Amino acid sequence: MKRIPRPSPAMVVAMISLIVAIGGTAVALPGKGTVGSNDLRKNSVGARSMGAAILGYSQVFPSTDPVAGDGTFTETEGSIRCPAKAPFAFDPSIGNMGPRAFEMRRNALPNRWGGPAGYRFIITSDEGPDLGFTMKVNCLPRH
Repeated sequence: MKRIPRPSPAMVVAMISLIVAIGGTAVALPGKGTVGSNDLRKNSVGARSMGAAILGYSQVFPSTDPVAGDGTFTETEGSIRCPAKAPFAFDPSIGNMGPRAFEMRRNALPNRWGGPAGYRFIITSDEGPDLGFTMKVNCLPRH
């Protein structure tokens, strides 16, 4: 019967590192994998950190498709920009799209600091003129 070869010192260090890395995150927080207020240092995250952010800033733009379900898909373009008090946009999304609507393109609109101030969406749809698409972004203030 053959013996299992003895591991090299480098392999032993690698295995110990792997075990620590896998087990280290499992014991970082008590509980069921959630972060509660008792897990954070006092005054580390609060109203100053998040209070000036605008979450869920939205705007509706109407569909330009003249007839619903005619088989002809029409492009509709819309854009959304964050207000001047919170000029950095993140987490863009488009909503209220039916089964015959597709987001074709999304481009960032730059602000004067080079970050995204908003987004331009191009939607292709055959949903008809009675539909409005909802553009949504979150906006952060400049610090």
